Amino acid sequence: MELQVPEPLPPLVRVPFALRRAGLFAAGVRADRDRPDLARIRSAEPAEQFVWDVLPHAARSFAPCIVALPSSIALPVAVGYLYCRVLDTYEDLVEDAAKRALALTVLPLRLDQLMAGAQPQMLPDVEFACVDKRDAAHVMLAEEVPRLDSVFRTFPVPVQQCLGELVQDMSDGMRWAAETFEEQEGTLSGSLQLSQYCMAVLGNPIRFAARLFRWHGDGGVQLSAETEAAARDVGEFLQLANVTRDVEKDLLRGVCYHPALHSLALDRDDSDKELIRSARAALTDRAISLAPSYLRLIEGMGVGRGLLGASALMMLRFTEQHYHVTAARALGISGPKVSGKSVILKSLPAALSGAWGLSQMGRSLARLHDLRRALPAQTSSMYLS
Repeated sequence: MELQVPEPLPPLVRVPFALRRAGLFAAGVRADRDRPDLARIRSAEPAEQFVWDVLPHAARSFAPCIVALPSSIALPVAVGYLYCRVLDTYEDLVEDAAKRALALTVLPLRLDQLMAGAQPQMLPDVEFACVDKRDAAHVMLAEEVPRLDSVFRTFPVPVQQCLGELVQDMSDGMRWAAETFEEQEGTLSGSLQLSQYCMAVLGNPIRFAARLFRWHGDGGVQLSAETEAAARDVGEFLQLANVTRDVEKDLLRGVCYHPALHSLALDRDDSDKELIRSARAALTDRAISLAPSYLRLIEGMGVGRGLLGASALMMLRFTEQHYHVTAARALGISGPKVSGKSVILKSLPAALSGAWGLSQMGRSLARLHDLRRALPAQTSSMYLS
């Protein structure tokens, strides 16, 4: 009788995630987000390697924060973020309204079918309107959803359920956003709609990460009302970093998040620099007013020392740097300049001392408060109340 030799396990299965973490950090720092090597990323094998290779191009500064998470939840959070990026890509880059709505609906249905053990339905055939190579990377991810699905199948049932609810909630939010932008000629009318949009785009992923941390700790997935509220505010604080950075790019595609810019969005015009400056300052002011919710979320999740503490500090510092860079570039307000590599290295000691990590978060929030005080005086008259 011939001895049957089992097939060797793929390298990523044999090597514990904890031993691969440093290499993933280094790969993320080296990633060229302006000129991604799409062919190399697309050819990555197995599917988990594809997840880690595409993540820096889909999540930017959030990628190292995800890599820093505990091993049991890092991959699910990465896959969850990538599914959300696919939905965001449909919303941003599919111009045909009917096809966009269909694409936003199909993705959560696929996850329901996967959890039921059924063959998922085909993704709709849509055309994407890319502006740059970063957009092209997002389109490539949307075309490779079956590879995310293959990783999704490996997760425990509670994680699959949380992830399925995340994608459904975000799909609902994206469809609302698409309908609202279309009905209101590319703009949001005020703070309530802005908050709802930010919850759809990033509040839901923050809530998902908090639920997985709870599952990692004691097997539960429910959050207190206070933690739910903090996750919503933190999602808006984080998403407005993207909004304030991309005001001109969004105007050129006919979208704006401050009603004062409505006429510019209609004309796809980014030439009124003073109006744009004032609106950006108002949005920045709103964002920083929500920053204290970050500590409330950390306290509600019971984050202390450990990898999650390092990840939380890293995320706050990256977001702080986003606001400082945007303020310096577009508002003429100078601030600290810190490299991504420095943020990663200087946040890792929080894994050893939760008290130190919290003190550093406090310092980051204080610097953001100082930035808010330095915003132009007219900000108060444009604030989205």
